[in-house]
Amino acid sequence: MRSVVAVLSLCLMPHLAISAEQPLSLSRALSLLSDHPEWKAANAVIEQATAEQRVAQQYINPTLDMSAETRDRQSLSLAFPIETQPVRQSRLEGATAALSSVEHRAKVVQRQLIASIKRAYYLVHQRNHELILADQELALLAKLRYAIQLRVSVGEAPKYELVKAEAELLSAQIQRDLAYQSILLAKELLAERLALSYLPDVIDSQEEIPQLATCLLPKPEAKQRLQQHPLYLAAQAEYQQTQANVTHEIALVTPQPTLIVGTEMDMGIDRSKLGVSLPLPLWHQRDGQIAAANAKHKRANEVISQIERQLSVEWAQASLGYQVAEKQVASYQNGLLKEAEAAFKVAEVAYKHGERGILDFIDAQRILANVKRGFVKSQYDQRYACIEIEQLTSMNNHEVLK
Repeated sequence: MRSVVAVLSLCLMPHLAISAEQPLSLSRALSLLSDHPEWKAANAVIEQATAEQRVAQQYINPTLDMSAETRDRQSLSLAFPIETQPVRQSRLEGATAALSSVEHRAKVVQRQLIASIKRAYYLVHQRNHELILADQELALLAKLRYAIQLRVSVGEAPKYELVKAEAELLSAQIQRDLAYQSILLAKELLAERLALSYLPDVIDSQEEIPQLATCLLPKPEAKQRLQQHPLYLAAQAEYQQTQANVTHEIALVTPQPTLIVGTEMDMGIDRSKLGVSLPLPLWHQRDGQIAAANAKHKRANEVISQIERQLSVEWAQASLGYQVAEKQVASYQNGLLKEAEAAFKVAEVAYKHGERGILDFIDAQRILANVKRGFVKSQYDQRYACIEIEQLTSMNNHEVLK
């Protein structure tokens, strides 16, 4: 019974680490990366490449040949396959480059996981902020509807104003319900990014989100950092691997000898023998293998250029998105938000004094709500673009996880 309990406790350890009693912060979410299936799979590929590097260092086992025709006729021989130094060296270089490639590709997986977790986590925060705005809008329209209902009941306002207020209240209720559903979907997305079967109900929505420092980099510095991106380094390692494969195929054209050492006993006479066996390259000299290796080598060279262009385009797009969002945030902060709030207050006072109708007041309220939602969206768009820029240009980006 104790063994069963122990096994169950081990199985539940990942879930206990994110119990619903403690809010899920971004740092805690990123700490779960070491248990992510994709990260474990990437580590398994590294282990495989490490093992293949050990295989490349191995020597070929000798062959033992024993025979006894009669009691007086026996033979014993050992055959030692010998590899030339260029063959062994090129094979080891290829295995080392392959290991370097998979290590860099594991870092690519890690960077992408970190970026996707950050985006999903901040999406939950964004949906929470949108829900708060929807609640505020709903509360405001509920008060407005109540005030109009009183005015209609005493004959100070026509009934159509109440109909309009009820329609706006219903629209706000629908908007609020959609905002709540969006939170649930965002949490499901975060759970999927964390590879969890469930997510705690308590998300640290009150967590102070750090202010963004500028993510923009000068183009020369960005280009230098992009060339340190693990995807680019992996392509370079694969280029070196294909180059080693070409060298290996060329080296194999030289016949690899086999040293034979043996002894024979025939009618009481012992004989020793020492010989060399060489394959004769008469029918082919690995022309096809060398041509195939050269083709892969050329393709690997083109892949480097393709990845360099791809990373440059992605950085340019992310930088442009960041600049656009930054300008939008600045426009909201520098006047658009204040102007919408001022227009709403003017419309509210004018409506109370009968200087404007209900339609003007509701339009001002709707504009203010849209401006607030646009402000929140621009703030998070700027953050998402910054995450993408960091994923492309960061020099560490939590790459020390084991």
